[in-house]
Amino acid sequence: MTLLQPKGLTLAIVLGLASCATPAHEAPAMKTTAPAAKPKAPRMNGRGKVTSISMTELFALQQSDNVLLYDARPGFFYNLGHLPGAISLPKSNCNEQITKREAEIKAAIAANKPIVVYCTNFACPDARTVAIHLADFGYSSSTLTGGWESWKEAGLPTE
Repeated sequence: MTLLQPKGLTLAIVLGLASCATPAHEAPAMKTTAPAAKPKAPRMNGRGKVTSISMTELFALQQSDNVLLYDARPGFFYNLGHLPGAISLPKSNCNEQITKREAEIKAAIAANKPIVVYCTNFACPDARTVAIHLADFGYSSSTLTGGWESWKEAGLPTE
């Protein structure tokens, strides 16, 4: 049975890398007469700012419960483990989730809690992508330098 563990680990690594990869090209859209799409949430077009935050800074905020923390990885990886208090906000449907979480985001801002987004590692662009979407809605946020892997390697707590 121990032979299956490396295969499972390999599968998880491959899925993780694939989830962060940007597609080389997208298939052409098919012309259909679909019903009109529902209107998109209003966006403020870049009034929020995107910065970065170190593990040390985030750890202090997280320990004092003074941060709104979003995990930009796909839900599969979030369910395998995440930073304590983190909320799953994968890039695949982040605009919809940002709209649904507007009250939560505004409450954090009112309480002077910074918004922090993280992903898998330095090479994963998902945290930055979600942070840019937050900025498009007018919410400033920071991305965690090093992401999930650096947090775990440092021996910091996880859920």
